[in-house]
Amino acid sequence: MAVNRHSLRRTTAVAITALTAACVTSRREEREPAVPVMVAEAPQSDSIPVAISSLAAPAEAPESRPAPTPPAAPDPVERLLNAARADLGRRGGSAGIDCSTYVRAAYLAAGIDLYAAALPRDNGVQAIHRYVRRHGRLQRARLPAKGDLVFFDNSYDRNRNHRLDDPLTHVGIVEDVLPDRTVLVLHATNHGVVREPMNLRRPHALAGASGQPINAALRRRSAYDAPRTPHLMSELFAGFGTVLGEDRVATRTVARRSTRPVRRH
Repeated sequence: MAVNRHSLRRTTAVAITALTAACVTSRREEREPAVPVMVAEAPQSDSIPVAISSLAAPAEAPESRPAPTPPAAPDPVERLLNAARADLGRRGGSAGIDCSTYVRAAYLAAGIDLYAAALPRDNGVQAIHRYVRRHGRLQRARLPAKGDLVFFDNSYDRNRNHRLDDPLTHVGIVEDVLPDRTVLVLHATNHGVVREPMNLRRPHALAGASGQPINAALRRRSAYDAPRTPHLMSELFAGFGTVLGEDRVATRTVARRSTRPVRRH
């Protein structure tokens, strides 16, 4: 059968064109890789948030430092003298503070109750004198030290018999001893709480060579007194008493506060 040459040429051309297109497509896929599928990613933050704990961070341990040294306790003699000076000018006599109550209060500031050894029959001065005999030292010959007690006899007519037979009627506190041996005494008198001098080297003189007072009057003169009846502090002096001092440990003299009533003298 005869073949139509024109139809054959047409068929051949179409086949060549299809092969060429297929070849081109295959080579393009080899040269250009497949485009990857894009997956949406979460935006990245510059900083990652951190959960905050409700518990506070532990505090840093403080630096270990040596414990401060406590201040030295004030000297007990200075404590009692400061307490005694604080009452200077206070009213004395029957309407104010009496001598033994004044002295006791000053010593209480130093932790010592001078009434602790009192007996029921004692007045204030006798109770203090008894305490010194039991816990301290009594003496008359040597000069006293600051804070010592000073006792007097016959500062007034306690038994009202018009005689000088009344021992231990008054007490004071030694504040200082001056270079001329004049002792400054803090005590409660009828005219108030005062600081007055007493010089045992010149017991009958009111003033020294330069006119300074060296002895104060303690006993009031009365119509029953003779002209030479003692009335100055040095004339009525009965002795010194030491409770606190360098040769006596303060803690040995501290006593429990007495609850016994002591008569006012």
